[in-house]
Amino acid sequence: MRTLSPLRGLCLVAIASTPLMAGADPGEQAINRYCSGCHQAGGEDNGWSRISAQRKTPEGWDMTIARMQTMHGLELPLEARRDIVKFLADTRGLAPEESAPQRELIERRLNRIESFDHPSYQEMCARCHTGGRAQLQRRPLEEWERLVHFHVGQFQTIEYQAMARDRDWFELALDEIAPWLAETQGLESAAWDAWQAQDAVDPAGDWQLWGHWPGEGDFYADVTITAAEGEDAYALSLDGAFTDGRELDGAGQAIVYTGYEWRANLSLNGRDFKQVLDLSEARPGGRIFDDHDDAFGMRVEMAPREAAEPGLTASLPASLKAGTRSRLVLLGHGLADGEIDLGEGVSVREVIERGDHRLVLDVEAAADLTPGWLPVAVGDVGAETLLAGYQAVDRLEVSPALGVARIGNDRTPPVSGVFSALGYLGEGEDAIPLGQVPVRWSVAPWDEIAERDEDAKFAGVLDAATGIFTPAGAGPNPLRQYNANNVGNLRVTASVEGQEAVQDEAQLIVTVQRWNNPPLR
Repeated sequence: MRTLSPLRGLCLVAIASTPLMAGADPGEQAINRYCSGCHQAGGEDNGWSRISAQRKTPEGWDMTIARMQTMHGLELPLEARRDIVKFLADTRGLAPEESAPQRELIERRLNRIESFDHPSYQEMCARCHTGGRAQLQRRPLEEWERLVHFHVGQFQTIEYQAMARDRDWFELALDEIAPWLAETQGLESAAWDAWQAQDAVDPAGDWQLWGHWPGEGDFYADVTITAAEGEDAYALSLDGAFTDGRELDGAGQAIVYTGYEWRANLSLNGRDFKQVLDLSEARPGGRIFDDHDDAFGMRVEMAPREAAEPGLTASLPASLKAGTRSRLVLLGHGLADGEIDLGEGVSVREVIERGDHRLVLDVEAAADLTPGWLPVAVGDVGAETLLAGYQAVDRLEVSPALGVARIGNDRTPPVSGVFSALGYLGEGEDAIPLGQVPVRWSVAPWDEIAERDEDAKFAGVLDAATGIFTPAGAGPNPLRQYNANNVGNLRVTASVEGQEAVQDEAQLIVTVQRWNNPPLR
């Protein structure tokens, strides 16, 4: 006979009897006040039962607190919730090495196909939520086993759902999945010990940031980060432009967790975004995205504006096509002086802007430009693999390969489908990336069923110039068979302008609204 761990009782007001410690961290005080009524304080590490036996990302800890509130009735002021998340992420978080494999999930790059080393983990766990959600936790075996008990106790139908009723889910979870997770994602790790011994990253200062805004183009910005009131809190301002000269400005507030996990609220040209960065890298990277439409976002990189050594860090765009005139932006350090040489076949018609860390140029690539890497030199600063030239695109790659968009309405905003097409010169491992190349987008039914149901007509509209799919409205559509919702199964195709034979395609599933939107899904 199986036995389930008893679920904890309803904690309407879990006020601990433990006295508050003078001078203690605000988060530690809040845990003692609001959590230790159920999670016993003390022990060898002066921690709390269950809590101290886990490590998670900031989002993971925030989701835990949300579950305590919704399932156990915990009453917690918003400020205390923030303090607890900060304290736990700092003291029981993940090292950069541990979070790195799941950065896509942290950055809300959700259109991805997961794979795992365990043969049944996908069917056992990653059918209800992403497998990466559990991969962003660290627990000892006992806690992984308790998580299994929690799932069966809280979600009583879990063993009768698809991909579970054809196996002994409970025994398999306890005998195979929990031990595997304890072995691969145990509480103790050398990576975490080493990271705790390091000094936290201080991001205050001047930075360069660059990326590609879907539908708008490549952009760059000078970013100034200053310390703000609060532990590891910062304010930032952005002053930049798109490569076609349109202005880009913004401001925001951020907090750093675990010494490297940057989380910010930004306003860019009047639009609100979230920003996630990994500050542990010498050149921090991450993503800016719309919290209500997280498919709409942009990968960004950032580098110190005053680098220790002169050098080139980025070229916007990443390639020049033969016989065309372009606006080229070079980012780096030590660019104020010296001759500008972009290689044979590329001429500088005008220097639009020049400073120590940025060059904005009007350039022209000759019609007989030799394809390949262009040796870029600015005075004594050079780069051999920063900017490419091409006559024709040899290969196109559309991402994501599988996209998911969601119909919506005023209560549940739609989620867009956002596609990009990257060109390559050559084939195989030696292919030269050309970055974003001019393409035309089209949409068609994915299969015979989608054609029969006219999915391409009802599911939404794909912008032929940008690759952004706007879903249709939610709710039964009387024009569709059986008054079906505006869902669909579509084929999205990109074709290189002037080279229609060079194509790539992706599948787009247009589905119904998501009613539960945790940060880690």
